Amino acid sequence: MVRMAEEIGRRRFIGAAAGAIALGAAGGIALANQQWFGPEETAEQETKPITADPAATPDAQALLKWFRELPTRDSQRVVSGQQIDDITAASFDHFIEALVKRTGKYPALVGVMVRDAWTRADSKILIDHWKRGGLITMDIHPTNPWNPSGGANSAWVKDPKATKPDLRMLLATSDSSPQRNVWRGQLEKLGDLVEELGQAGAVVMLRPLHEGNGSWFWWGQDMSSRRTFARDLYRDVFYYITQTRRLHNVLWVYSPGASWDGPALSYYPGPEYVDMVCPTRYDDDMFMLGERKGESPNNDYKDIVSTGKPVGFGECGPATKLDGSWDARTIIKRIKETYPAMTYFHCWHGWENKVMELARDKYVEELMNDPWVITRDKVDWRPKNVPATSPTRPTGPTTSAPPSTPTNAVIRPQVTR
Repeated sequence: MVRMAEEIGRRRFIGAAAGAIALGAAGGIALANQQWFGPEETAEQETKPITADPAATPDAQALLKWFRELPTRDSQRVVSGQQIDDITAASFDHFIEALVKRTGKYPALVGVMVRDAWTRADSKILIDHWKRGGLITMDIHPTNPWNPSGGANSAWVKDPKATKPDLRMLLATSDSSPQRNVWRGQLEKLGDLVEELGQAGAVVMLRPLHEGNGSWFWWGQDMSSRRTFARDLYRDVFYYITQTRRLHNVLWVYSPGASWDGPALSYYPGPEYVDMVCPTRYDDDMFMLGERKGESPNNDYKDIVSTGKPVGFGECGPATKLDGSWDARTIIKRIKETYPAMTYFHCWHGWENKVMELARDKYVEELMNDPWVITRDKVDWRPKNVPATSPTRPTGPTTSAPPSTPTNAVIRPQVTR
Protein backbone atom coordinates (compact mmCIF):
# COMPACT_ATOMS: atom_id res chain seq x y z
CA MET A 1 0.00 0.00 0.00
CA VAL A 2 2.89 2.37 0.76
CA ARG A 3 4.45 1.70 -2.63
CA MET A 4 1.12 2.34 -4.35
CA ALA A 5 0.71 5.65 -2.50
CA GLU A 6 4.23 6.69 -3.49
CA GLU A 7 3.54 5.74 -7.10
CA ILE A 8 0.32 7.76 -7.25
CA GLY A 9 2.11 10.73 -5.74
CA ARG A 10 4.88 10.46 -8.30
CA ARG A 11 2.38 10.24 -11.14
CA ARG A 12 0.57 13.35 -9.93
CA PHE A 13 3.85 15.27 -9.87
CA ILE A 14 4.77 14.10 -13.36
CA GLY A 15 1.30 14.95 -14.63
CA ALA A 16 1.52 18.47 -13.26
CA ALA A 17 4.97 19.01 -14.73
CA ALA A 18 3.96 17.63 -18.11
CA GLY A 19 0.90 19.84 -18.00
CA ALA A 20 3.08 22.91 -17.62
CA ILE A 21 5.11 21.82 -20.63
CA ALA A 22 2.02 21.24 -22.77
CA LEU A 23 0.53 24.54 -21.67
CA GLY A 24 3.64 26.25 -22.93
CA ALA A 25 3.10 24.48 -26.24
CA ALA A 26 -0.41 25.87 -26.42
CA GLY A 27 1.02 29.32 -25.92
CA GLY A 28 3.15 29.04 -29.04
CA ILE A 29 6.20 26.88 -28.28
CA ALA A 30 6.94 24.58 -31.20
CA LEU A 31 5.55 21.12 -30.47
CA ALA A 32 8.34 19.44 -32.37
CA ASN A 33 10.76 20.63 -29.70
CA GLN A 34 8.67 19.54 -26.73
CA GLN A 35 9.60 16.70 -24.38
CA TRP A 36 6.38 14.93 -23.48
CA PHE A 37 7.48 13.79 -20.03
CA GLY A 38 8.15 15.24 -16.60
CA PRO A 39 11.39 17.07 -15.82
CA GLU A 40 12.80 14.30 -13.66
CA GLU A 41 12.15 11.63 -16.30
CA THR A 42 14.76 10.70 -18.86
CA ALA A 43 14.29 9.76 -22.50
CA GLU A 44 14.99 6.16 -21.51
CA GLN A 45 12.17 6.23 -18.97
CA GLU A 46 9.89 7.68 -21.64
CA THR A 47 9.92 4.28 -23.36
CA LYS A 48 7.78 3.09 -20.45
CA PRO A 49 4.93 5.61 -20.17
CA ILE A 50 2.84 5.46 -17.05
CA THR A 51 -0.70 4.47 -17.92
CA ALA A 52 -3.62 5.24 -15.64
CA ASP A 53 -3.90 1.52 -14.99
CA PRO A 54 -0.53 0.41 -13.56
CA ALA A 55 -1.23 -3.13 -14.79
CA ALA A 56 -2.09 -2.07 -18.36
CA THR A 57 -1.11 -4.58 -21.02
CA PRO A 58 2.11 -4.05 -22.96
CA ASP A 59 0.04 -3.17 -26.03
CA ALA A 60 -1.92 -0.54 -24.11
CA GLN A 61 1.32 1.00 -22.85
CA ALA A 62 2.87 0.94 -26.32
CA LEU A 63 -0.20 2.51 -27.89
CA LEU A 64 -0.22 5.34 -25.34
CA LYS A 65 3.47 5.99 -25.98
CA TRP A 66 2.72 6.20 -29.70
CA PHE A 67 -0.03 8.76 -29.17
CA ARG A 68 2.27 10.81 -26.96
CA GLU A 69 4.87 10.95 -29.71
CA LEU A 70 2.59 11.77 -32.66
CA PRO A 71 2.75 15.59 -32.25
CA THR A 72 6.52 15.49 -32.77
CA ARG A 73 6.21 14.06 -36.28
CA ASP A 74 6.42 16.00 -39.53
CA SER A 75 3.75 13.84 -41.20
CA GLN A 76 1.39 10.94 -40.42
CA ARG A 77 0.59 12.44 -37.03
CA VAL A 78 -3.22 12.59 -36.81
CA VAL A 79 -5.30 9.40 -36.56
CA SER A 80 -8.46 9.35 -38.68
CA GLY A 81 -11.63 8.01 -37.09
CA GLN A 82 -15.28 7.28 -37.85
CA GLN A 83 -18.08 6.38 -35.43
CA ILE A 84 -20.53 3.70 -36.54
CA ASP A 85 -24.14 3.66 -35.40
CA ASP A 86 -24.31 0.18 -33.86
CA ILE A 87 -21.95 -2.69 -33.16
CA THR A 88 -23.19 -4.56 -36.24
CA ALA A 89 -21.78 -5.64 -39.58
CA ALA A 90 -24.49 -3.63 -41.34
CA SER A 91 -23.43 -0.44 -39.57
CA PHE A 92 -19.77 -1.15 -40.31
CA ASP A 93 -20.61 -1.58 -43.99
CA HIS A 94 -22.67 1.62 -44.08
CA PHE A 95 -20.06 3.88 -42.50
CA ILE A 96 -16.70 2.18 -43.03
CA GLU A 97 -16.91 0.07 -46.17
CA ALA A 98 -18.70 2.93 -47.94
CA LEU A 99 -15.76 5.15 -47.03
CA VAL A 100 -13.35 2.58 -48.44
CA LYS A 101 -15.29 2.54 -51.72
CA ARG A 102 -14.88 6.31 -51.94
CA THR A 103 -11.24 6.58 -50.91
CA GLY A 104 -9.65 3.15 -50.99
CA LYS A 105 -8.69 3.64 -47.35
CA TYR A 106 -10.02 2.52 -43.97
CA PRO A 107 -10.08 4.99 -41.10
CA ALA A 108 -7.49 4.07 -38.51
CA LEU A 109 -9.98 4.39 -35.66
CA VAL A 110 -13.50 2.94 -35.49
CA GLY A 111 -15.79 4.10 -32.71
CA VAL A 112 -18.86 2.48 -31.20
CA MET A 113 -21.43 3.40 -28.60
CA VAL A 114 -22.11 0.73 -25.98
CA ARG A 115 -25.85 0.60 -25.42
CA ASP A 116 -27.82 -1.91 -23.39
CA ALA A 117 -27.51 -4.79 -25.83
CA TRP A 118 -24.74 -6.22 -27.96
CA THR A 119 -23.85 -9.75 -29.05
CA ARG A 120 -20.54 -11.54 -29.13
CA ALA A 121 -21.08 -12.19 -32.84
CA ASP A 122 -21.33 -8.45 -33.45
CA SER A 123 -18.06 -7.74 -31.67
CA LYS A 124 -16.23 -9.65 -34.39
CA ILE A 125 -16.29 -6.58 -36.64
CA LEU A 126 -14.21 -4.70 -34.08
CA ILE A 127 -11.85 -7.61 -33.53
CA ASP A 128 -11.31 -7.93 -37.28
CA HIS A 129 -10.60 -4.20 -37.56
CA TRP A 130 -8.05 -4.47 -34.74
CA LYS A 131 -6.31 -7.49 -36.23
CA ARG A 132 -5.99 -5.65 -39.54
CA GLY A 133 -4.14 -2.84 -37.80
CA GLY A 134 -7.02 -0.59 -36.72
CA LEU A 135 -7.83 1.05 -33.40
CA ILE A 136 -11.04 0.95 -31.34
CA THR A 137 -12.74 3.63 -29.26
CA MET A 138 -15.92 3.23 -27.22
CA ASP A 139 -18.25 5.50 -25.33
CA ILE A 140 -21.01 4.32 -23.07
CA HIS A 141 -24.54 5.58 -23.50
CA PRO A 142 -26.16 4.17 -20.38
CA THR A 143 -29.85 4.10 -19.64
CA ASN A 144 -30.87 6.58 -16.97
CA PRO A 145 -31.06 4.51 -13.75
CA TRP A 146 -33.90 6.76 -12.61
CA ASN A 147 -35.77 6.03 -15.87
CA PRO A 148 -34.79 2.44 -16.69
CA SER A 149 -37.68 1.86 -19.10
CA GLY A 150 -36.44 4.68 -21.31
CA GLY A 151 -33.56 2.71 -22.82
CA ALA A 152 -30.50 4.35 -24.33
CA ASN A 153 -32.51 7.42 -25.37
CA SER A 154 -33.08 8.20 -21.69
CA ALA A 155 -29.42 9.20 -21.46
CA TRP A 156 -30.59 12.65 -22.55
CA VAL A 157 -32.61 14.60 -20.01
CA LYS A 158 -35.83 16.33 -21.03
CA ASP A 159 -35.04 19.47 -19.07
CA PRO A 160 -31.33 20.30 -18.72
CA LYS A 161 -32.17 22.88 -16.05
CA ALA A 162 -33.99 20.42 -13.80
CA THR A 163 -32.35 19.18 -10.59
CA LYS A 164 -30.48 15.91 -11.08
CA PRO A 165 -30.23 12.98 -8.64
CA ASP A 166 -27.12 12.37 -6.55
CA LEU A 167 -24.88 10.11 -8.63
CA ARG A 168 -23.16 8.81 -5.50
CA MET A 169 -26.18 6.53 -5.04
CA LEU A 170 -24.78 4.43 -7.90
CA LEU A 171 -21.28 3.83 -6.55
CA ALA A 172 -20.03 0.40 -5.56
CA THR A 173 -19.66 1.69 -2.00
CA SER A 174 -23.29 2.87 -1.75
CA ASP A 175 -26.26 1.00 -0.34
CA SER A 176 -28.29 -1.22 -2.63
CA SER A 177 -31.12 0.48 -4.51
CA PRO A 178 -33.07 -0.10 -7.75
CA GLN A 179 -31.07 2.68 -9.40
CA ARG A 180 -27.75 1.26 -8.26
CA ASN A 181 -28.73 -2.19 -9.52
CA VAL A 182 -29.54 -0.78 -12.96
CA TRP A 183 -26.18 0.98 -13.13
CA ARG A 184 -24.18 -2.02 -11.91
CA GLY A 185 -25.93 -4.18 -14.49
CA GLN A 186 -24.90 -1.81 -17.25
CA LEU A 187 -21.32 -1.81 -16.00
CA GLU A 188 -21.31 -5.58 -16.18
CA LYS A 189 -22.34 -5.50 -19.85
CA LEU A 190 -19.60 -2.98 -20.56
CA GLY A 191 -17.10 -5.23 -18.82
CA ASP A 192 -18.25 -8.18 -20.92
CA LEU A 193 -17.48 -6.29 -24.13
CA VAL A 194 -14.11 -5.04 -22.90
CA GLU A 195 -13.24 -8.61 -21.90
CA GLU A 196 -14.41 -10.01 -25.24
CA LEU A 197 -12.17 -7.57 -27.10
CA GLY A 198 -9.30 -8.12 -24.69
CA GLN A 199 -9.36 -11.87 -25.20
CA ALA A 200 -8.73 -11.12 -28.88
CA GLY A 201 -5.80 -8.89 -27.93
CA ALA A 202 -7.52 -5.57 -28.63
CA VAL A 203 -6.90 -2.36 -26.70
CA VAL A 204 -9.96 -0.16 -26.15
CA MET A 205 -9.85 3.63 -25.93
CA LEU A 206 -12.76 4.03 -23.50
CA ARG A 207 -14.58 7.35 -23.03
CA PRO A 208 -16.79 6.86 -19.97
CA LEU A 209 -19.45 9.47 -19.16
CA HIS A 210 -18.49 11.84 -21.97
CA GLU A 211 -19.56 15.50 -21.91
CA GLY A 212 -20.12 15.43 -18.16
CA ASN A 213 -19.47 19.17 -17.94
CA GLY A 214 -22.62 19.69 -20.01
CA SER A 215 -26.17 19.53 -18.70
CA TRP A 216 -27.83 17.38 -21.38
CA PHE A 217 -27.06 13.89 -20.01
CA TRP A 218 -28.31 12.41 -16.74
CA TRP A 219 -24.72 12.18 -15.48
CA GLY A 220 -23.98 15.76 -16.52
CA GLN A 221 -23.78 18.97 -14.57
CA ASP A 222 -26.74 19.99 -12.43
CA MET A 223 -27.37 23.57 -13.51
CA SER A 224 -29.18 24.43 -10.28
CA SER A 225 -26.21 23.54 -8.08
CA ARG A 226 -23.48 23.87 -10.74
CA ARG A 227 -22.02 20.50 -9.86
CA THR A 228 -22.21 16.81 -10.57
CA PHE A 229 -20.57 13.72 -9.13
CA ALA A 230 -19.63 12.51 -12.62
CA ARG A 231 -16.01 12.54 -11.45
CA ASP A 232 -16.82 9.91 -8.84
CA LEU A 233 -18.84 7.84 -11.30
CA TYR A 234 -15.95 7.89 -13.79
CA ARG A 235 -13.65 6.57 -11.05
CA ASP A 236 -16.26 3.95 -10.25
CA VAL A 237 -16.10 2.71 -13.85
CA PHE A 238 -12.30 2.73 -13.66
CA TYR A 239 -12.21 0.59 -10.52
CA TYR A 240 -14.87 -1.78 -11.80
CA ILE A 241 -12.98 -2.49 -15.03
CA THR A 242 -9.44 -2.60 -13.61
CA GLN A 243 -10.04 -4.11 -10.17
CA THR A 244 -13.35 -5.96 -10.06
CA ARG A 245 -13.03 -7.39 -13.57
CA ARG A 246 -9.22 -7.25 -13.72
CA LEU A 247 -9.28 -6.05 -17.33
CA HIS A 248 -6.22 -4.11 -18.36
CA ASN A 249 -6.64 -3.62 -22.11
CA VAL A 250 -8.03 -0.09 -21.77
CA LEU A 251 -6.73 3.41 -22.36
CA TRP A 252 -8.82 5.78 -20.28
CA VAL A 253 -10.09 8.83 -22.13
CA TYR A 254 -11.61 11.83 -20.38
CA SER A 255 -13.95 13.40 -22.94
CA PRO A 256 -15.53 16.73 -21.94
CA GLY A 257 -17.99 18.63 -24.07
CA ALA A 258 -17.63 22.21 -25.24
CA SER A 259 -17.66 24.43 -22.18
CA TRP A 260 -21.10 25.96 -22.67
CA ASP A 261 -22.22 24.91 -19.18
CA GLY A 262 -18.89 24.53 -17.41
CA PRO A 263 -15.12 24.48 -18.10
CA ALA A 264 -13.71 21.42 -19.84
CA LEU A 265 -11.83 20.27 -16.73
CA SER A 266 -14.68 20.89 -14.27
CA TYR A 267 -15.03 17.17 -13.55
CA TYR A 268 -11.59 15.90 -14.53
CA PRO A 269 -11.19 12.73 -12.42
CA GLY A 270 -7.46 13.24 -11.88
CA PRO A 271 -4.30 12.33 -13.82
CA GLU A 272 -4.08 8.91 -12.17
CA TYR A 273 -7.39 7.93 -13.82
CA VAL A 274 -6.79 9.38 -17.29
CA ASP A 275 -4.54 8.47 -20.22
CA MET A 276 -5.88 10.91 -22.81
CA VAL A 277 -8.07 14.03 -22.83
CA CYS A 278 -10.27 14.16 -25.91
CA PRO A 279 -13.13 16.67 -26.01
CA THR A 280 -16.08 16.61 -28.35
CA ARG A 281 -16.54 19.50 -30.76
CA TYR A 282 -19.18 20.29 -33.37
CA ASP A 283 -18.43 23.46 -35.31
CA ASP A 284 -18.48 24.26 -39.04
CA ASP A 285 -14.99 25.78 -38.78
CA MET A 286 -13.79 23.36 -36.09
CA PHE A 287 -12.89 26.16 -33.70
CA MET A 288 -13.03 25.21 -30.03
CA LEU A 289 -14.63 27.52 -27.49
CA GLY A 290 -12.31 30.35 -26.54
CA GLU A 291 -11.18 31.18 -30.07
CA ARG A 292 -14.00 33.55 -31.06
CA LYS A 293 -14.21 36.76 -29.09
CA GLY A 294 -17.14 36.91 -26.70
CA GLU A 295 -18.23 33.32 -27.27
CA SER A 296 -16.97 31.84 -24.01
CA PRO A 297 -14.89 32.90 -20.98
CA ASN A 298 -13.07 29.56 -21.27
CA ASN A 299 -10.33 28.41 -23.61
CA ASP A 300 -11.02 24.73 -24.13
CA TYR A 301 -7.83 23.91 -26.04
CA LYS A 302 -5.58 25.64 -23.53
CA ASP A 303 -7.37 23.83 -20.71
CA ILE A 304 -7.05 20.33 -22.16
CA VAL A 305 -3.38 20.60 -23.11
CA SER A 306 -2.63 21.85 -19.60
CA THR A 307 -3.16 18.27 -18.38
CA GLY A 308 -0.04 17.06 -20.21
CA LYS A 309 -2.01 14.14 -21.64
CA PRO A 310 -2.30 13.29 -25.35
CA VAL A 311 -5.30 15.10 -26.80
CA GLY A 312 -7.65 14.52 -29.72
CA PHE A 313 -11.16 15.20 -30.94
CA GLY A 314 -13.20 12.50 -29.17
CA GLU A 315 -16.12 13.42 -31.43
CA CYS A 316 -16.34 16.01 -34.17
CA GLY A 317 -18.48 17.27 -36.99
CA PRO A 318 -20.31 20.32 -38.31
CA ALA A 319 -22.80 22.36 -36.29
CA THR A 320 -25.08 23.78 -39.00
CA LYS A 321 -23.95 22.36 -42.34
CA LEU A 322 -25.72 19.05 -41.84
CA ASP A 323 -26.96 18.55 -45.40
CA GLY A 324 -23.76 17.06 -46.76
CA SER A 325 -22.26 20.41 -47.78
CA TRP A 326 -19.67 20.52 -45.00
CA ASP A 327 -16.03 20.26 -46.01
CA ALA A 328 -14.35 17.67 -43.76
CA ARG A 329 -10.95 18.95 -44.82
CA THR A 330 -11.66 21.66 -42.25
CA ILE A 331 -10.70 19.17 -39.53
CA ILE A 332 -7.11 18.71 -40.58
CA LYS A 333 -6.80 22.36 -41.63
CA ARG A 334 -7.80 23.49 -38.14
CA ILE A 335 -5.47 21.00 -36.48
CA LYS A 336 -2.54 22.17 -38.58
CA GLU A 337 -3.20 25.87 -38.10
CA THR A 338 -4.62 26.09 -34.58
CA TYR A 339 -4.51 22.82 -32.61
CA PRO A 340 -1.24 21.03 -33.49
CA ALA A 341 -1.29 18.90 -30.32
CA MET A 342 -4.36 17.00 -31.54
CA THR A 343 -3.51 13.36 -32.21
CA TYR A 344 -6.80 12.13 -33.68
CA PHE A 345 -10.21 13.09 -34.97
CA HIS A 346 -13.30 10.94 -34.65
CA CYS A 347 -16.20 11.92 -36.92
CA TRP A 348 -19.71 11.26 -35.68
CA HIS A 349 -22.23 9.25 -37.69
CA GLY A 350 -24.98 11.88 -37.78
CA TRP A 351 -28.63 11.39 -36.89
CA GLU A 352 -32.15 11.91 -38.25
CA ASN A 353 -31.04 12.70 -41.80
CA LYS A 354 -28.22 14.91 -40.48
CA VAL A 355 -25.15 14.13 -42.56
CA MET A 356 -21.81 13.91 -40.76
CA GLU A 357 -20.19 10.66 -41.84
CA LEU A 358 -17.01 10.87 -43.86
CA ALA A 359 -18.29 8.53 -46.57
CA ARG A 360 -20.73 11.21 -47.74
CA ASP A 361 -18.34 14.16 -47.60
CA LYS A 362 -17.47 15.75 -50.94
CA TYR A 363 -13.79 16.20 -50.12
CA VAL A 364 -13.11 13.06 -48.12
CA GLU A 365 -10.57 11.71 -50.62
CA GLU A 366 -8.36 14.74 -50.02
CA LEU A 367 -8.78 14.46 -46.25
CA MET A 368 -7.84 10.79 -46.11
CA ASN A 369 -4.82 11.36 -48.36
CA ASP A 370 -3.51 14.38 -46.48
CA PRO A 371 0.14 13.84 -45.43
CA TRP A 372 -0.78 14.47 -41.78
CA VAL A 373 -3.60 11.90 -41.71
CA ILE A 374 -3.08 8.34 -40.53
CA THR A 375 -5.32 5.72 -42.12
CA ARG A 376 -5.48 2.09 -41.02
CA ASP A 377 -2.69 1.02 -43.36
CA LYS A 378 -0.40 3.66 -41.83
CA VAL A 379 -0.87 2.79 -38.15
CA ASP A 380 2.64 1.98 -36.97
CA TRP A 381 2.67 1.75 -33.18
CA ARG A 382 3.43 -1.98 -33.12
CA PRO A 383 6.98 -3.21 -33.54
CA LYS A 384 7.41 -4.95 -36.88
CA ASN A 385 6.63 -8.68 -37.00
CA VAL A 386 4.71 -8.56 -33.72
CA PRO A 387 1.16 -10.01 -33.85
CA ALA A 388 -1.78 -7.75 -33.01
CA THR A 389 -2.46 -9.42 -29.67
CA SER A 390 -1.45 -9.12 -26.06
CA PRO A 391 -2.77 -10.70 -22.86
CA THR A 392 -5.78 -8.99 -21.34
CA ARG A 393 -5.18 -10.12 -17.76
CA PRO A 394 -1.49 -10.22 -16.90
CA THR A 395 -2.26 -10.57 -13.21
CA GLY A 396 -4.90 -13.27 -13.23
CA PRO A 397 -6.61 -16.01 -15.23
CA THR A 398 -9.38 -15.41 -17.76
CA THR A 399 -12.72 -16.90 -16.82
CA SER A 400 -15.27 -18.20 -19.30
CA ALA A 401 -18.11 -16.39 -17.53
CA PRO A 402 -17.76 -12.82 -16.20
CA PRO A 403 -18.06 -12.58 -12.43
CA SER A 404 -21.27 -11.19 -11.02
CA THR A 405 -20.91 -7.63 -9.80
CA PRO A 406 -22.45 -7.93 -6.30
CA THR A 407 -20.15 -10.78 -5.24
CA ASN A 408 -16.88 -9.16 -6.31
CA ALA A 409 -14.62 -7.25 -3.99
CA VAL A 410 -14.20 -3.67 -5.18
CA ILE A 411 -11.39 -1.30 -4.25
CA ARG A 412 -13.24 1.70 -2.91
CA PRO A 413 -13.08 4.73 -5.20
CA GLN A 414 -12.38 8.09 -3.66
CA VAL A 415 -15.57 10.10 -3.17
CA THR A 416 -15.66 13.85 -3.68
CA ARG A 417 -16.69 15.77 -0.59
